[in-house]
Amino acid sequence: MKTYYDIHCHIFNKDVIIRKLVNVVQSLLTIKDMLEEEVSAEELKYKIEGINKTLEGVTQNSSEDVFKTLDEVYKGNVITTPLMFDLSYADDNDDDEHKNKRYRRRIRRVFKVLLLILPFVRRKVKRKLDNEELAKAIDKIRDNIKDFYKGFDKKSDEEVEIFDNANYDQQIIDLEYISENYDTIRPFFSVDPRREYKGKINTIENLKQKLTGSNAKFSGIKLYAPAGFSPTDPVLMGINDQQGVYGFCIENNIPITVHNSDAGFACLSNILNVRGHVNLHDSITELNGQLKFNNKLFCLNISEISKAIPERARVLNHPKLWALVLKKYPNLTINFAHFGGSSQIMEYANYAITETRIDIDLFEDAIIHLPKGEKELITSAYRKKGNKMILRENFTILERAKIWNAMYRAELIDNWTKAIFDLVKNPDYPNAYSDLSCFSKGMLIHKPENNQLTFSIQEELTTFKSSFFDKLTAYEKSKFLYGSDYFLTQFFGPTMEQYFADFKAAFGDDFDTIASDNPKRFLND
Repeated sequence: MKTYYDIHCHIFNKDVIIRKLVNVVQSLLTIKDMLEEEVSAEELKYKIEGINKTLEGVTQNSSEDVFKTLDEVYKGNVITTPLMFDLSYADDNDDDEHKNKRYRRRIRRVFKVLLLILPFVRRKVKRKLDNEELAKAIDKIRDNIKDFYKGFDKKSDEEVEIFDNANYDQQIIDLEYISENYDTIRPFFSVDPRREYKGKINTIENLKQKLTGSNAKFSGIKLYAPAGFSPTDPVLMGINDQQGVYGFCIENNIPITVHNSDAGFACLSNILNVRGHVNLHDSITELNGQLKFNNKLFCLNISEISKAIPERARVLNHPKLWALVLKKYPNLTINFAHFGGSSQIMEYANYAITETRIDIDLFEDAIIHLPKGEKELITSAYRKKGNKMILRENFTILERAKIWNAMYRAELIDNWTKAIFDLVKNPDYPNAYSDLSCFSKGMLIHKPENNQLTFSIQEELTTFKSSFFDKLTAYEKSKFLYGSDYFLTQFFGPTMEQYFADFKAAFGDDFDTIASDNPKRFLND
């Protein structure tokens, strides 16, 4: 019997979940968008109840309880690698005198956003569907959020705060405990280079204790650059005679998982002090100083919030930055989590050209350095109208693929999935991988065995499998890993049971490849 691995999951308890309220915001915005379309009361009810169920299921008292919820699905037969999340400096990267004190004010803004959204959604539900049961389900979300707020507002000095060392230390305690008591747990230790700058730790000495010491419980490292640091920070890359994290990992065969999509979480700060390379205005720049973002992450402007996370991801976490890491450390064992994100995956798999209207000056500047044939190919795909180039229609898939790839090389298309794929398939980087913990779009289906609704991602997975994965070489297939992103994925639809079942159904025999053979090699088991 094959041993399976879930290479990307989270086992956060109630002390950590509050920082994930951004996922609740995103879920509620999804509901709002659904109301703009034709949607049944049954489908909307499922979505709202899913938010409530997830909130209740992951706000348990201990991380062990959260793990048991996941293991009810895996039945002790899947090795999991729960990823730590160090957000100690995600809110305020100023000097030590501030100590992240602003986060309370910022988190309250999250509650305000939620309280603004909920009545709007409730009114829309009442007006469009005239369904009192749905309105009550929304009220239940409101009650859950209020409970969060009460607990947050009344924390004592002895309790764990959200962005402080106590929370960071509690995650370590929790993961070391369940790792010692369950054979299927292989936790990953979170590293933020700013801890060393703040004088909190000697990063390498700490990693020796947590990952290679006689009592070490951690099996890998988790990096989350959008929390506020560069992938090429000197603490990670090494400087002069000081060994960096990447060098330490190669020396000790330690795998790294890095968040790599333009969604997820990002630092709340609008101003950062950054050391290392950043991607400013789509140009890689080395920085040792202050960086300012254009969009605030937590404010009362929903439009600005929606732009803030992609902006931080693009500047701090673009695959171009990780290419610099692999150029210096080609043998690094690294997993680019999420493969760029679901939407970018499907755009790449289908060669979807979303750039339908391009400013003529931008267009001409972009293609000027291309070979003559590619320049003519892109030009023939557009027609000039005023100061815009407008995309023509009715291309075959082969024509669209050629145009898409030429536009990517001209940097008229910026697709993270393509950029990550170019890294992981490169034989110069034999230990580079990407996990597929990013699929959440799907549809409601009826399960005949219990005549109940469930949310399935199988169709999207099957499309990805047939249009992309099946066309890969054996070597390229060896670079992909199964991950659930539990419990964050559950905010967007599929239960963990359905998620696992959909992956097995969509991938068939290849599920053994992505969930057993490849992750076993990634973990050096």
